[in-house]
Amino acid sequence: MPKKILFICTDNSCRSPMAESVLKKLIQDNHWSLQCSSAGLAAFHGVPAAHDAVEVCREKGIDLSAHQSQPLSKTLVMESDLILTMTGKHRESIVRKMPELESKVSLLSDYAGQGIEDIEDPVGQSFEHYQKVFAQIEGYLLKAKDKFNS
Repeated sequence: MPKKILFICTDNSCRSPMAESVLKKLIQDNHWSLQCSSAGLAAFHGVPAAHDAVEVCREKGIDLSAHQSQPLSKTLVMESDLILTMTGKHRESIVRKMPELESKVSLLSDYAGQGIEDIEDPVGQSFEHYQKVFAQIEGYLLKAKDKFNS
């Protein structure tokens, strides 16, 4: 069972923070001994989560308002037991730069046993698109629930 999970997207302002917040809620609700965080391949330090991502999470009883983005660093990846990416390109980028990490980097949908499916970036899209992305992320995490708790 992974002890420390890292979610990766591009800017660490929507998808990976939503995934982190959903998993944190699952950890809390199920009393799992896991840690999780998130980062972005092209993120800057300290950028808050996108407004619509905060609102979608609020609808689900999750507070994302304190999120501050962080770029992916070698320290983060080395401390993580499992790295879950939002797209295949995110995974490829990490593995290309650090091939030794290939065994611990997975596309979220694939890790959940749902095949290869990218989670589209909702930036610039409608609020409904953010809701769809949240539901997709939550669905994958719920399908992977047994892997987190084994």
